[in-house]
Amino acid sequence: MKITKPTSISLQVRPYRWRGESRIGLSILVMVDASSLTPVLETESKLWDTAKAEMDCGGAIEYGIPKVNPEFLVSGKAFSAFSPSNNELDVTVKVNDKTKQLRVFGDRLIQDGKISKAEAFEEMSLNWSNSYGGEGYSNNPLGKGWISESQSNEPKYMPNVEHPHDLIIDLKKEYKTYNFGPQNMTWPIRFEKIGNFSEEWKKLDFPGFFPDMDPTIFNAAQSDQIWDDLDFLPNNCQFAVTNMNSEKQIWRGVTPAWNGKCYVVLQKDKNSNEELLQATLRLKTLWLLPNLEKYLLIFQESIPCWYEDGSEIKHILAALEWSYSPKPEEHYLYFISLREDHYSSALTAYKDEDLLPENVDYKGLTPEPNSLGEMSEKLIKYQEYIKRISREHLKEMGLNADYYLPQEVGPQPRANLKYLPEKQKWQDDRADQLRLHFEKVKEARKKFLLTNGSDKELNELTGSDKFYETVKRDFDNLDSNKDLSHTKFSKYQGLVKNLNTNVDPRLERLEKKALSMSSHYDLEGFKLTDNAIKCSRDSLINRVDSKLDTTGLYLSNIDLSNLVFKNLDFSLTIFRNVNLSNSTFENCVFNDSAFSFANFDNTSFVSCEFKSPNFSQTHLTNATFHKSSFEKFVTLNNEIENSNFVSCKFKDCMWQDTNLKDSKFFECTFEAFMVLESQLINCDFTNSELVRGSLSACKVLNCKFCESYITRFALTNIELSYSDFSKSRIKALSVISEAPLKNINFSESFIENSSLRKLNFIECTFNSASIINSELSFSSFENCNAKEIQIPDSVLRVCTFDMVDFSNSNFIGGTFTRSSFSQVNFTHVNFFRCEMGMTVINDYCIEHENYMTQIQLEPSEREI
Repeated sequence: MKITKPTSISLQVRPYRWRGESRIGLSILVMVDASSLTPVLETESKLWDTAKAEMDCGGAIEYGIPKVNPEFLVSGKAFSAFSPSNNELDVTVKVNDKTKQLRVFGDRLIQDGKISKAEAFEEMSLNWSNSYGGEGYSNNPLGKGWISESQSNEPKYMPNVEHPHDLIIDLKKEYKTYNFGPQNMTWPIRFEKIGNFSEEWKKLDFPGFFPDMDPTIFNAAQSDQIWDDLDFLPNNCQFAVTNMNSEKQIWRGVTPAWNGKCYVVLQKDKNSNEELLQATLRLKTLWLLPNLEKYLLIFQESIPCWYEDGSEIKHILAALEWSYSPKPEEHYLYFISLREDHYSSALTAYKDEDLLPENVDYKGLTPEPNSLGEMSEKLIKYQEYIKRISREHLKEMGLNADYYLPQEVGPQPRANLKYLPEKQKWQDDRADQLRLHFEKVKEARKKFLLTNGSDKELNELTGSDKFYETVKRDFDNLDSNKDLSHTKFSKYQGLVKNLNTNVDPRLERLEKKALSMSSHYDLEGFKLTDNAIKCSRDSLINRVDSKLDTTGLYLSNIDLSNLVFKNLDFSLTIFRNVNLSNSTFENCVFNDSAFSFANFDNTSFVSCEFKSPNFSQTHLTNATFHKSSFEKFVTLNNEIENSNFVSCKFKDCMWQDTNLKDSKFFECTFEAFMVLESQLINCDFTNSELVRGSLSACKVLNCKFCESYITRFALTNIELSYSDFSKSRIKALSVISEAPLKNINFSESFIENSSLRKLNFIECTFNSASIINSELSFSSFENCNAKEIQIPDSVLRVCTFDMVDFSNSNFIGGTFTRSSFSQVNFTHVNFFRCEMGMTVINDYCIEHENYMTQIQLEPSEREI
C-alpha cells in the first residue's frame, strides 16, 4: 500500500467487516494551532507527541471506524487564576449548541467518614485519575473517591472533578463519574456494546464485528458530549472554554470549514483492473486542548471493499480542502500519477500545499530560519572578503569587475524545498537543451573539418568569435605595467604561498589518501605535490631489507612477482598496474592502499589488514586471502574469479558492479556489507556469517550459503536461482523480487521473523525447514518439496500452492486464509490451531491421517 499525504495529516486506514459487508474506515487527523489569528496546521509528529503527553488517551486517539454521531472532547487543566476562589471553581465548555460544566476542587481527604476542606491550587489536571472512581470501580478504575466495603475505614482522597448537579455528599452511595476526556474502550460503559457471539456470525462474518454490535461503541465521549441528531459537525463550529487557560479566562474559537478527501486505488487481484474510489470525510470529532490553545479535528468516512484485511488497497491519497471550494478530481489524480512515478515522487514530497486548503499556514519539513552557526558565519565572511579584494584587484588591472564578479546586494534567499520540482524541471530542460546543442556542435565540427574552416556554423554555435572579441577587449584594457603588489589580493596570495612552504603532515596524508582512492582514474598528471615516493622493484627490495618506511609509496607499473613480504606496513601505497603474481604477503597492513589494475594471479595474503583499500578496476584471479580483515572496503567495477577467502572478516564494505565467479568464502564474517548491481555465480559462502547486509539488483546463480548464519539481511530486486541455503539459520531476512526463485534449497534451515512476501517459488525445497513467525503472503509455490516443514505462527495468506508435498508437516498456529491448494499432499499434517478460513482445496489434493483439532475453518459458509 502506498500512502500519499501532507506532513500535517495523520491518516488512519482500518479495514473491517460488519453485517456481511467489508469496508475500509478512513480517518484524517489534523492538529491546529489556534494561538494566533489564523489557524496553523501542526506536523503529524507534533500531533502524536501531544497525544502522548496531553490527551489522556493512552496514545490511542482513534480506532479508525467512523463514528455514527459527532462528539467533542477536552483535555487539559483547570486554572484558578481568574476564579474568586483558589480551591474550588467551575469549568465550562460550550461547543455549538452543547454546554457542559464540571466543578473542580483542590485535594480533599476522606477520613473518619468526613470530607476535609479543599486545598488551594493554581492548576489541576482534568484527566480521569482525578475523577470519581478507583480500583474496583469498573467505569473508571483510574479514579479516586470510590470506597468499597473493605475500605470503608481507610483514609481516601476525594475526586477533584465532579458534576455541579451531582456532588458527592453521601460517602456510602455510588456516584457516576464525570469528565471531558475519552472513556476507555475496555470499560463496561463502552465494551458492553460489542455485541454477542452467534454461530451464524462465525460461519459468515468471522472475524468481523458481531452483527448486533452498537456502533456507538466507537464514540469515546460521555453521552452529554455527543450529538445524537447529527451525522457530522457543521462548518464553522464555535466553541468557548472557561478557566482552562492560564492566560485567558475564556478561550474562544471557530473550527475552519474543512473537509477531508481521500482517493483510494483498489485492485481485487492481480488479474483484475484497478478501481478508483473517492470519499469525502466529514468532521466527526473536535478535541480541544485549551491550555495549549490547540485543537484536534478528526474527519471520517468509509468505503466498500472486497476483503476485511485491506489487501486490495494499492494507493491512498489523503488531503484536506475547503468545504465550499473543493479541488477538482483531476488535481488529485495528477498528484497520484506523480507519486506513482519513482522519478517525480521524491520531488513532490515537500509540496504539501497541493493537498491542503488554500491560504492556510502549516508547519512542514522546511526548517525554520535560525541563526547560523559560528562556522557558517566565518565562511560567509571569508567569501565576502575574497570577493571584495578580488574586485579591487580586477579594477586595478583595468578590467570590469562587475563582468567577472557581479556584486550581490543584500542577504541571499534561502532555498525553499517546495520549489524543488520546478528547479528539477528547469535542470532537466536545460540538460536536454545542452544535449541538443552538443549534437549540433558535433555535426557543425564535421562540416568545419570537411570545408577546411569555411563553414561558419561552428563559430556561431560555440561563440568563439564573440569570446575572442571579449578577450581582445580585456587584453587591450589590461595595464600590464602597473604594479599590483600593493593590492590586498596580492598580499593574500603571498600569504598563501608562505603557508604552503611548510606542508601540514595531515594535509600530506590526506593528499596521499585522495590519490589512493582515485588511482583507478588516470590522474597521475594532476597530483598537487610529489609527496609519494616512487620505487622500482629493486629499490623496494632494498628499502625492505634496510627496514625503511614502506608507507605512502608509489609503485605504479612495476613487477613484484614471486616475492615474499612479511610484517610490513604498506598503508597509503599505490600498487597501480603492479604485477603481484605468485607473491606472498604475511601479516602486512594495506590501509588506504590502492590496487587498481594490479595482477593478483596466485597471490597469497595471510593475516593481512585492509582498511579503506581501493580495489576498483581490479581483477582478482586465483588469489588467496587467509585470516585477513577488510574494513570500509568500497569498490567499483571489480572482478573476483577462482579466488579463496578463508576465515576473513568484512565490515562496512560496499561492492558495486562486481563480478564474483567460482570463488569461495569459507567461514567468513560479513557485517554491514552491501553488494549492488553485481553478479555472484558459482560462489560458496559455506559456514559464513552475514549480519546487517544486502544484495540489491544482483544476480545470484548456483551459490551456496550452507550452514551459515544470516541475520538482518535484505535481498532486493534480485535474481536468485539454483542456490543452496540448507542447514542455515536465517533471522530478519527480507526478499523483494519480481523474478521467480528457482531451485532454491532451504532444507533443514531455520527461518525466523522474515519477510518473503509476493515471491514466486518454483521447484524449491523446504524439507525439514522451520519457518517461524514469518510473512509469506501473496506468494506462490509451484512443484515444491516441503516434507516435515514447520510453520508455527507464520502467515501465508492469499498464497497459491500447486504440486507441493506437505507430508509429515507441522502447521501449528499458521495462517493460510484465502489461499488455494492444487495437487497438494496433506499426509500426517498437524493443523492444530491453524487458520484455514476461505481456503480453496481442490479435489486433486491428498488428505490422509491429519490432526485437525482446533483448526480454524471459519467463515466456512461465506462465498469466496
